[in-house]
Amino acid sequence: MATIKDVAKAAGVSVATVSRVINNAENVKEETKSAVEKAIQTLHYSPNGLGRNLRRLETKRILVLLNTISNQFFSRVVKGIEDKAREENYTVMICTTRGNRKNLNDSIALLQSKVVDGAIVMTREMPEEEFASLCRAYPIVCACEPWEGNAAPRVGIDDFTASFDAVEFLIHHGKEKIALFEGGKGSYSSYLRELGYREALKKHGIPIEEALLFQEGYTYNAGIRGIDKLLQQRELPQAIFAFADSTAIGAVKRLSEKGISVPEDISVMGFDNTAVSEMCLPSITTVAQPQYEIGWKAMELLSSQLNGVPKLKSITLPHRLIQRDSVK
Repeated sequence: MATIKDVAKAAGVSVATVSRVINNAENVKEETKSAVEKAIQTLHYSPNGLGRNLRRLETKRILVLLNTISNQFFSRVVKGIEDKAREENYTVMICTTRGNRKNLNDSIALLQSKVVDGAIVMTREMPEEEFASLCRAYPIVCACEPWEGNAAPRVGIDDFTASFDAVEFLIHHGKEKIALFEGGKGSYSSYLRELGYREALKKHGIPIEEALLFQEGYTYNAGIRGIDKLLQQRELPQAIFAFADSTAIGAVKRLSEKGISVPEDISVMGFDNTAVSEMCLPSITTVAQPQYEIGWKAMELLSSQLNGVPKLKSITLPHRLIQRDSVK
């Protein structure tokens, strides 16, 4: 754990100067202040009194960091985390970033000030190097969303293979012209799933039409936006593969409003197997992720780290395809 002396050395100033910056003293040059703040961030130094008092103690609290809790998929993962945490006598603090950098920084500060013992991260909203630095300093496990550098152990499915299997399933049902409703550019899982989509088409000698790829996100409204853009093209594809059930449901709703029937006129496939995918009409054919187990295993890995076990390898859990009424 970094000390105020470490910060002073890194910034090339005295300990007294660091103290003045921390206490927002007025007689500090702006360039000096910037150097000290950069050193504090790099070294993950916390001047917080609670952090100093708890430095050698357990709080028995862990942080769960995600973008939103409104998505049914994440709520099931969180339930798995909470159940395992209770078994290990930990309390769970859930923080949502909502895509806001300040919210992210405020949550990370809970780690840096030792308000929590460790974190399970379910979002990907910071640069790779910054995340890797954080993982070197604190016990962290990733759930669901992978990171390229493998800075922390991750629990989730093989996104590439899951997408490959889904597209091949559609091809075996006679679909060759398949539109893709994927997540945002910052999502590595979306990137892997797109690779799986491309590889499945390539395996079957089907040309990839870039005009059929839509990066609208994972929400219900993303499905609506995707259909509005898709309908501007000359002809409909035979199927739509969406990277979230909520997106697939939004697509089905908009298609119905336009007088296009699913699956008679076009097939729609989702991803995640959330509860609503089975309830809507038509019910959504989807890729099932073991949501609860992902949460349970992520907490199990984090607990191991907190108990002094060296970082364990990532865990890849199986996915499965569930055929319902939206594909024929």
